[in-house]
Amino acid sequence: MLTCKQVSNSLNKKDYKDLSFVQRILLKFHVRCCLFCGKYNKQVMETQDMCRHFRENEDSIIESADSEISLNEDKKELLKEKIAQSMDC
Repeated sequence: MLTCKQVSNSLNKKDYKDLSFVQRILLKFHVRCCLFCGKYNKQVMETQDMCRHFRENEDSIIESADSEISLNEDKKELLKEKIAQSMDC
């Protein structure tokens, strides 16, 4: 099994999807089981997933942002509240 330091170094150097299949499995297993670094490294992996998704869909995301689709004020306030709640955890 990988150590916490190895997992963190692997995630800091490059996207975990670029790792070999075996390394990815060991990394995911460690993140799922580790009490010490699991939450942090899970968030790093989720951030990498979001960035990858954005890069893959950047053109369509930018085009949709340019359109006149927007949140109404009620939904904006609800979103702000949820963000504030998640930061308190």
